[in-house]
Amino acid sequence: MPRTAPLIEVGDADLEDLRARLRATRWAEPWPVDGWQAGTDAAELRRLVTYWATDYAWRTHEAAVNALPSHFADIDGTPVHYLRYDAERPDALPIVLTHGRPSTVLELTALAERLAAPSRHGRDTRDAFTVIVPSLPGFPFSPQRPTLGGTEQTHDLWHRLMHDHLGFRHYAAHGGDLGAGVTSRLAEAHPESVVGIHLLAAAAPAEPDPASLTPEEESHLASATA
Repeated sequence: MPRTAPLIEVGDADLEDLRARLRATRWAEPWPVDGWQAGTDAAELRRLVTYWATDYAWRTHEAAVNALPSHFADIDGTPVHYLRYDAERPDALPIVLTHGRPSTVLELTALAERLAAPSRHGRDTRDAFTVIVPSLPGFPFSPQRPTLGGTEQTHDLWHRLMHDHLGFRHYAAHGGDLGAGVTSRLAEAHPESVVGIHLLAAAAPAEPDPASLTPEEESHLASATA
C-alpha cells in the first residue's frame, strides 16, 4: 500500500538535542601522527561535526525522503518498506535492487530513476525497468523482524514481495555488499522467476553441489574455507 503518513517526522526538540550533543563533543587528545594515519583525520571529523551541528538542512532532506515513492507490504506479518519506480513503458521487465550494509535504499534512488526512465538520461525507452527497492529488515525503513529464526530468509521475503504481493511472474535482481548475497540466494532459490542477476560482489552458494563444480571453483571454495 502507498505510504500516506510521512516516513520521517523528527521533532524540533529531538533535532536540537542532537545539535547540542554535537556542539558538546569532548575531543580526544591529538594522536602523534597526522591525518588518517591516526585512524581518523581529526580536522575532517571536526568539520563534519560542525556541519551537522550548524549547517545541515535536516528539514530539506527529510522532505526529500518523504517525497520518495514509498510503499509498505505485509508479508505474513513482516512489514517490508519498498520504493517503487514505474517504468516509462508498460511492458518493462521488473527488477529488484537490494542495498548493502550499513546503507539504506537511499543509495539506490538515482540508479532506480535512471532504470525506470532511461530516456531522461539519453538512453532508449526500450531499456526501461519497473524498479522495486526494498529496505532490508532492521534497516531504515523496514522494522526488524521479531525473531531471527525461522525458515523464511530475506531472499524469500523478496520473492514473496515481487511475485505474490506485486504480481510479477518474472523479474531481474541487482545487489551489492550484503545485497549481493541476498540477490545470489534469491536467484538460487527461485530460478523459475529470476531471469538474471547483476552483482557487485560474488557469494558462494549456500550448499554447492560438488559434482557441478569446476576445478577453479573447487580451488576457490577450498581457499575461502581454509
